[in-house]
Amino acid sequence: MGKRMFCVLKIILQTPHRAITALEIQENLMKQDIKIEIKTVYSCIKQINDFFHSWLDRDLIISYHKLGYKIDEDIFDDGELQFLLDQIAFHQDLNREDQQHLQNKLLMLSSFHQQQRLVNFQPSQRQHSFSLFVNLSVIMKAIEHQKAISFQYIDYNIQHEQLIEVASQRGNKGDQYIVSPYSLTSQNNHYYMIAYNEKHPQQLTNYRIDRMRQIQTLNKGYIDIQEQFDIQNEIEKMMNMFISHHRDTLVIECDYKQLREMVSRFGQQMKVQRLYQDRLLLTIEDVSISEGLIGWIMMMQTQIKVISPQYLQDEMKARIKAMHNLYQDVI
Repeated sequence: MGKRMFCVLKIILQTPHRAITALEIQENLMKQDIKIEIKTVYSCIKQINDFFHSWLDRDLIISYHKLGYKIDEDIFDDGELQFLLDQIAFHQDLNREDQQHLQNKLLMLSSFHQQQRLVNFQPSQRQHSFSLFVNLSVIMKAIEHQKAISFQYIDYNIQHEQLIEVASQRGNKGDQYIVSPYSLTSQNNHYYMIAYNEKHPQQLTNYRIDRMRQIQTLNKGYIDIQEQFDIQNEIEKMMNMFISHHRDTLVIECDYKQLREMVSRFGQQMKVQRLYQDRLLLTIEDVSISEGLIGWIMMMQTQIKVISPQYLQDEMKARIKAMHNLYQDVI
């Protein structure tokens, strides 16, 4: 019955007409060499609705007198499905094959009419020599079963003015890294593994999963000393590697047209004063004075000006001077 239910659902989802009758469903199944009686079609539709009613709190397939069956409201809202498909399409660590595979799985739950409404973005295709899904799956199972893993960690060489991927030689045994994985985390659209490596006995180490190759689980060598570390604290330190624990009140001057950018960065809880013309003075309390903040201010160039704290203004001046010196000899 499971296969028949799936086929019935697939036919209804993919029907471009307003509705499809039970007889038409039966004829479609016969073309697929699936013999089924009309009453079984009705039974399949009832079971499909029973299943999805527990999930969606409503019937998925609606019956219309003399017209047949159709899906008025999809499993995912248009916005939900568009968001999921876009996250897959634009994830920088996914190769095109993995992207297409996962998108196709999602689209199997989408009706013909909904798919016509979706926007199919085609981002630039990056070539990867690894599968993020495979790497994640191996590591997650190793964590669950407390298995050590071995892998290569990539580095780069230059050959004929081109970058080529090579294995780092800084592993436990040459190019082989052997670690005990404890947890996963994500930062800046990349996945990281938190693990214990005997080469660094006093600390946990993190590895970017998109830089790992030839991951294999080992039957021995797992070292479980998680109780010696605050794993959550280690993850937070890794997640906040660009965030300083030093916090202060930040005062900046900016153009009115940059106000939305300021709100996106700091939120709405700030004091705003109008200066001259379209200039604003913003006072934001309890800001992390970090490398990340400085990099963002540098990126904004002349669009904002640091007023205080004074030490941050001095730091900005020093970095601008260093950049100026770097380009002094450039004609």
